[in-house]
Amino acid sequence: MSVLRCQGFLEALSLLNGEASDLCASYELRRLPDAPDLATALGMRVEDYALRVIAPARDLPAPLWDIKLAPCGRAQLEQVCQRWFFSSRHMQAAPPGRFRAQLVAAFLESLDEALGGFSLHAVTMTPPSGFWYAIHWDEIAFESGSERYLLHFSHSD
Repeated sequence: MSVLRCQGFLEALSLLNGEASDLCASYELRRLPDAPDLATALGMRVEDYALRVIAPARDLPAPLWDIKLAPCGRAQLEQVCQRWFFSSRHMQAAPPGRFRAQLVAAFLESLDEALGGFSLHAVTMTPPSGFWYAIHWDEIAFESGSERYLLHFSHSD
């Protein structure tokens, strides 16, 4: 149930951050495919993305995406959320300080309920040449044993 709460929170914020813009905001928390390790799970996700989300569909094997993982701390997660939750001109009008901090804290509390105890990894990648992924994005992977999730933020036109 906690993952669903996080997904709803992200969906609402993506709508608010895309409302007064010509950019499409995409904020998601999704379970990654079952795989022997996190890198393989992320590779499976981008391969599926190329085949099912982007038109025309393409077969783009994971090694072409140059996916890299780096340990990520709580402070980095908080900064990423702060940046994306208030990314549009519309949301930048939100009062600075306590209001913004409370909104991020509420999301992180839900995330802790859902994925507390998971290790965090910043995900970077370079999509294959000639392939469109997004204008800009941030992704953080969560892993605990064989259970893995991806927190994805992006803007596209």
